[in-house]
Amino acid sequence: MSPLLALLTAAALLILPRFLLPRPRGPAAEIHGLLWVLWGINAFYCAFWHRLIVFNQAPLPEVGPALLISNHTCAIDHMILQAGCRRKLGFLIAQEFYNLPYCRPFARLLGCIPVRRDGKDVAATRAALRALAEGRVVPIFPEGRITPRSGREFSPPKPGAAFIALHARVPVIPAYIRGTPETNDVVQSLLWPSDARLLFGPPIDLSDIPCQKAYSKETVAAVTERLMDAIRSLREPSLRAEQG
Repeated sequence: MSPLLALLTAAALLILPRFLLPRPRGPAAEIHGLLWVLWGINAFYCAFWHRLIVFNQAPLPEVGPALLISNHTCAIDHMILQAGCRRKLGFLIAQEFYNLPYCRPFARLLGCIPVRRDGKDVAATRAALRALAEGRVVPIFPEGRITPRSGREFSPPKPGAAFIALHARVPVIPAYIRGTPETNDVVQSLLWPSDARLLFGPPIDLSDIPCQKAYSKETVAAVTERLMDAIRSLREPSLRAEQG
């Protein structure tokens, strides 16, 4: 069997069952039509090329809003997270990626929100809050930048994720990614094979912080660290999950 035929056969075996199985019904059936096709292609790509292993099911609500936070290891982290979730994720992505001609149509289809890298984009923060108010799942990388160390190291977090979590008051789900290509480059992230791993943690409890119209810098900083600690704490369980 030729390598090309073997690849096509493997793709068919992995993708076709996704279309033959009954699709989700009801309010939670967010992935349908073209999105269903793209989800299957993305899941196959992550499983085949990046040998993705998802250790557990994302504890996202079946309906309603949620904030999904994760470390940021490379340019395909968005794809890794979507492969591990059965709900549509409307990502905040860097403005320069959103503006690329081949990215913009898909970004619009997915409802992505463009942001500047300085982490001070008030319009993007408001857009994320609006998306949550509409009942969507919004993933955010608190680091605000890629740290191409395959999950072994983390960059200092920015306050944007904590600000959104405090004002939205929706379930906050942490996730930890490792084993991805160690590069900042988008093309290299897509083309370099890897051994990606994904682990979700339990929802983060912020009920001890009273709801307010405005929060002090100290409160936002404390919540920022709490969010990053939840992500960091998943590293060891992720390693143990693979060993046993």
